[in-house]
Formats: sequence, C-alpha cells, structure tokens
Amino acid sequence: MIWDPAPSRISSVKRAIRKKEFLVAETRFHVVGFIHYVIHEDVVDGAPNAFITAFYVKGEHRRKGIGTGLLHEAVSSAASRGATFVETSTIHSNARAFYENHGFKQSKGEIGEVFLELDVKKFMEAK
Repeated sequence: MIWDPAPSRISSVKRAIRKKEFLVAETRFHVVGFIHYVIHEDVVDGAPNAFITAFYVKGEHRRKGIGTGLLHEAVSSAASRGATFVETSTIHSNARAFYENHGFKQSKGEIGEVFLELDVKKFMEAK
C-alpha cells in the first residue's frame, strides 16, 4: 500500500519533523514505523508535558525492538525539552500492554478521560 497524503497532511508532517516531534524508523529505505508527540504546557502539572498522538510499527516489524526504540527516543527527546510527563491514550489492549511494559501507568483515583473529536468544518457549516 502506498500512502498518498493530502498536501495539508504533508505540511503537518514537515512541521512536526522541524519541531523534532516526529520520529521515523527505517529499514533499507522503507519506513517501518513512526511516533509523533507534541509538547504542551500542562496547567494541572504547571510544566510542559508531551502527548503521543500517533505511534505505529508495521506488523511484520513488531517485536523486534523498533517500537521500543522509537518510544525511548521520543521520551528522551521530550525530556530534553523540559517535559515532566509523557501521556497517551489507546483503546487497544496490545498497545496498552506495550506502554505498561515501558512504565506507563493509568492514573488511579481520578475521573477517566474521554477523548472527543470535533470536525470543525462541519461544525462551522452547521452554524
């Protein structure tokens, strides 16, 4: 499968690369995985945090250390930029187990987060 992204998506990827928030794993000139995170000021923690927005390793390249390498590089990069926490969200049990194996923990005793998405264009058209 060849990815043919829209021009706006290409500019987003280029911006993330410039900001060093998009890391890629390659083998023999083929992308086999990537991770994208953003640094944001967390008003609750009072410090910068990182949030992993996208993380993918092709199936045939999983369990070979590629995801671990990408995650470790992203965490190290975020820490060097002042992040005190790295956060993420997933509904996939395998991804959750992967994160937990790397030290991620679900917050205890707090209200669980619900992530909602709004299509801004459709919202504005409906107004």
